[in-house]
Amino acid sequence: MASNVIPETAMLTGTLRAMDAPTRTRLATEVARIATDIAAGYGVRAEVAIERGTPPIVNPEREASWARDAVVTTLGATAVVPFGITNMGGEDFAFYMERIPGCFLRIGARLPGEEPTAAHSPRFDVAEGAILVGASVLAQCARIASRAHLS
Repeated sequence: MASNVIPETAMLTGTLRAMDAPTRTRLATEVARIATDIAAGYGVRAEVAIERGTPPIVNPEREASWARDAVVTTLGATAVVPFGITNMGGEDFAFYMERIPGCFLRIGARLPGEEPTAAHSPRFDVAEGAILVGASVLAQCARIASRAHLS
């Protein structure tokens, strides 16, 4: 299509993320309202379809402290690297946390001496020893949670 031809339709897509459900609902409402109002201003029609994606991951303090303690017990205090922000990535684990308490944590899996690579990159290669490390940390989390539940 030539650059000076105006298409009959256009589609805009994106991701809408927020820190909590009420804010997500408000954002979805506002996006729909703004799109409709802008379209009306130009004499066209907007159809807005917003699909519910994954919610954010917000670790509860109790479960986060269990995970922190498990990492410190298993690997030492220097192994704890706080995220510092809410994880706004699209993680399916967030759906579990809507139903039961939990804690999302990441276990480093970079090959020694290699540059960090995103997990969903085609260049990602895991240090297989990280599987044992992760299992050890999760086992310690289970011990700590069990003790807390029984006391």
